[in-house]
Order: sequence, then C-alpha cells, then structure tokens
Amino acid sequence: MSKEGSNKLTYAIKNLRKHWEIAKEHWQDQVQRDFEQNHLFPLETRVNATIRSMDKLSEVTAKVRRDCS
Repeated sequence: MSKEGSNKLTYAIKNLRKHWEIAKEHWQDQVQRDFEQNHLFPLETRVNATIRSMDKLSEVTAKVRRDCS
C-alpha cells in the first residue's frame, strides 16, 4: 500500500484550511464561529487521525509484504 491516499488527504485538508482562512476574511459572525467550532475543527481532528492511521497501516502492510516475500 502506498502513501498516496494519505498524501491526497493531507493535501485536501491543507487546501480546505487555506480556503477557510480566505473565507473568514469575509465571514465574521457567530454563524462562522459556530461552523468552525462544530464542523471544521472536528473534521480536521478526524482527518488527521485518519491520516495517522493510514500511515500506520501502510507501514504494517509493507512489513507484511517484506516478511511474506
């Protein structure tokens, strides 16, 4: 298993964060803060945990392939 999937996810969450920062320049109210707190921050937390898990799985899969070769 390659790291392609986790790399794509890393790029996507960084891109989302970049665009969110731009959006926040024009959207500064309680709804924006609620959205960030209730949706964006939890999403980033989950995505980062998923990336770490995918990387670990990639390491384990590579080890299994080496051990079985």
